[in-house]
Amino acid sequence: NQGVSQVRMFRIFDRWGEMVFEAQNFQPNNPVFGWNGMLKGKPLNPAVFVYFAEVEFVDGVSIMYKGDVTLVK
Repeated sequence: NQGVSQVRMFRIFDRWGEMVFEAQNFQPNNPVFGWNGMLKGKPLNPAVFVYFAEVEFVDGVSIMYKGDVTLVK
């Protein structure tokens, strides 16, 4: 996380486009802001999810990252 000022936005979506998680304006590598694999208090089944993250660096530059994450049990 060297050089990262903050994570401005972090969102996770299921394959139908429903947002299952969102966090904003937090420091990187803080487990308090991590997704626990649940939606509306219920654990989700194993699947592939898409994420989008906007990361701000100490020089003021913001970069959007996207990819996928697999939820396993």
